[in-house]
Amino acid sequence: MFAARRNTVSTIIATGGKRTCGIPNKPTNCSDDPAGRMTSEPLDPTLVFARTAAGEEAMAQRTRVVQRNNRMVLILVDGNATVADLCEKTGNVQLTENALIELEGDGFIERRAETKSVWRFTGNVGSRKQPQAPRPHSEFSTFGPSGVSTPASSGLSGTPETQIIPFPNVRPGRPAPPAAAPAASGPAPSTLTPGTLTPSTLGPGSSTLGTSNASIVADELAAESVMPATPATGDRPPLLTRLRTWLARGREEAGPDLRPIRRGRRRWTLTWPMATMLGLVLLGAALLVGALLFPYASYLPEVEAALAQSSGRPARIGAMRISIYPRPGLLLEEVRLGDDGAADQLSMASLRLRPQVATLLSPQVVFREAELIGITLSAATFDGLAQALAASATGSARASVIQVSLSDAAITFGDLAVAGLAGQLQLTADHLLESASLHSASKNLQVELKPMTGGGVTVKLEGIAWRPAPKSPYLFDSLELQGRISGPEFMIDRLEGRIFDGVLRGSSILRIGNKAAVTGDIAFERINTAALVAALGFNGRIGGEAKGKLSFSSSADSLPDAIARSQAGGSFTIHRGHLGGLDLAEAVRRFSVVPLTLGGATRFEELSGVVTLTPGALRLSRLNLSAGLMHATGQIEVSRELQLRGRMDVMMTRRRADYTAMPVLISGALASPLTQTAH
Repeated sequence: MFAARRNTVSTIIATGGKRTCGIPNKPTNCSDDPAGRMTSEPLDPTLVFARTAAGEEAMAQRTRVVQRNNRMVLILVDGNATVADLCEKTGNVQLTENALIELEGDGFIERRAETKSVWRFTGNVGSRKQPQAPRPHSEFSTFGPSGVSTPASSGLSGTPETQIIPFPNVRPGRPAPPAAAPAASGPAPSTLTPGTLTPSTLGPGSSTLGTSNASIVADELAAESVMPATPATGDRPPLLTRLRTWLARGREEAGPDLRPIRRGRRRWTLTWPMATMLGLVLLGAALLVGALLFPYASYLPEVEAALAQSSGRPARIGAMRISIYPRPGLLLEEVRLGDDGAADQLSMASLRLRPQVATLLSPQVVFREAELIGITLSAATFDGLAQALAASATGSARASVIQVSLSDAAITFGDLAVAGLAGQLQLTADHLLESASLHSASKNLQVELKPMTGGGVTVKLEGIAWRPAPKSPYLFDSLELQGRISGPEFMIDRLEGRIFDGVLRGSSILRIGNKAAVTGDIAFERINTAALVAALGFNGRIGGEAKGKLSFSSSADSLPDAIARSQAGGSFTIHRGHLGGLDLAEAVRRFSVVPLTLGGATRFEELSGVVTLTPGALRLSRLNLSAGLMHATGQIEVSRELQLRGRMDVMMTRRRADYTAMPVLISGALASPLTQTAH
C-alpha cells in the first residue's frame, strides 16, 4: 500500500513539480483523494454526478456541508446535469470542479455509469479501498497514448468487479467504424465472437463470475456481433465524419419550409337550448315591433264606445298606444268622462289599462289595474268617479276593473289645490269606491277622502314637516285637519298644528261661489314671536312666548284673495320678551322733545293687549307692559308701509309713592323707531 502511494506521489512530482488537487492554494497530496485519482487533471465535461443517500441527508441538514460553495454545487447536482452544465450554471469552472471533487471524496455524490465507456467499474467508490498501482491502458480506452496498445487479456484479467459491456457503436442500428489490426496477444474485444468468449478467453479472473454470467454475456455479444466489427480507436469518430453527420442532420432538421397551421374561424354551433332562447327573443321582438306599429287609431271609436258603456258617461279619448315604461299596458291619452263643462266631469292626462290576458276574448274584459294619471279631484269629480266605478261593477258592463291607482293627482277646492299626490282607491268587495288614500312624493303629507251619503266628501289630512307651498316661510312640524266638503262649503271641524315652537287649534269654514268667504277661530299658545316676526320679515323687532285667541273673517272674489284680506281680532299675552329698537327707559331718562333714534331694546316680563289685523294695518291697543320698576301702557300701530305711530305712558316706580307717568311718542320706520318725550 505504501509503495503504491510513493509511486503515485513520484509520478505527480515528475510531471510538473508542485501542483494542486483542484483546490486553490492547497498543496497536492494524493491522500486527499480517497479514490486515489489524479485530481490535477480536469474533470471530464460529460461526466454526470448523482447525490448519494448521505448527500440527500446533507441537503436537509445545513450543518453537514458547511462551505457555501460546496453546498451550492450539491444542490445543483441532480443526476442529469453534466460537469459542463454545472459549470455553466455557477459561472466558475475551477470552483465547481473543486467542489465536485470534495463532495465525491466525502461520499455526498457519486459518478453515474458512463455510457460511452467500454468497461464500467461496479465497485463501491465509498468503500475506501487502498489505491493500487496503475495498470496499462487498454487499447479500447481513450486514456493514455493512442499509439500504445496492450493485449485485451490484460484488461480482462483484473479484479472480479469487471464485466464485459458491448460497444455502443456495435449496437443494432449504428454504423460500424473501420476495422483495426488485432492485438498480437489475443483477439480484440471488438472482434470477439461467441466462439472466442470462453472462460479461457476471459482470463482467470472471470471465472469468479460464474458460468451462468459468462453464458449470458456470450449470448448477448453473439446477438450483437452480426454488425460489422469496428476498430477501437476511440468513442469519437473522425472530424470529417462528424462534420458530414452534422451537415446532414442540419439539412434534415431544416426540412421543407413548414408554414404554421392556420385554423379557420370557430364555427358556432346552435344547440337546442340556444335555439329555443333565440326563438323566444325573436318572437318577443316581433311582438314588440308589431305592438308599436299597430294602427290603434282605427280602433279608437270602438274603445271609446266600450269605455262609455262601462262608465255610464260620455267618453272621449285623444290617442291610444301601447306603453312599455314604467309599466306595460294600453295607454289612453286625454281622457274625458262626462259632459263638457259639467262640474262632475272626470278629466285626466292619461289612463293606463293593464288587462288580464285570459279575458281579452271574453264578453267582459277584466283589467287588473287602471292607473289614472294627472287627474284633478274635487268634491264633484270624486262623486263622479264613484258613480263610474259603480257602473263598471254591473254585470252588463263590457269592462270591469279590480284595482285603481292614481299618480300625479291633485285635490282642489275652489282655487286652493294640493298637487303632486299619488295613491290607491280602496274598493269594496262589490268593486264600489270606499275611500282614496293619497300621499305626497316625500310622503310627509297623507290625505284620505271618503264619499258621503247624499253627496260630499270627508277629508282627513295629516302632515309632518310640511309647508303649504314649496317656498313658504311657514313650516308645520305637524298638522292634523278633519273636515267635510259639501257643495260650495268646506267645513274644517278640527285643526291642530304645531308651528313656531307652539300649538295652533281652531276651526274654520271656507265658502266658494260668486263670493269667496273665510271665517274661523284660532287659539294659540307657546308661540315663539321671534320666529313668527322673522317669518313675516321683521327679524328682531319683538320676542317672547305668546298665547291668545283670534277670530277672523273675510270675503273676496276668490278664496286666495279672501285669505289674504282676512280681518282678525283678539287678545294676546307675551311673556319674557323684548321690544327691539325701542328703549322706553332711556327715552324717559333723556327727556328730549326732539325725536331721537335711541336704539336698544325694552325687556319685559309680560306684555298684554288687544290685536286688530286689517288689510291695511296692524294695531296693538290696550297694551300693558311690566318690566321691573317700569310700567307702561298705550297703543302702537304698524301701517302697511311699515311705519310706526303710537304712544306709551311710562311710569317708573320708586320707594316713595310716585305715580307720575311720562308720555313717550313713537314714530318713524319700523326698522329704526323715533322716540320723543311729550309735555
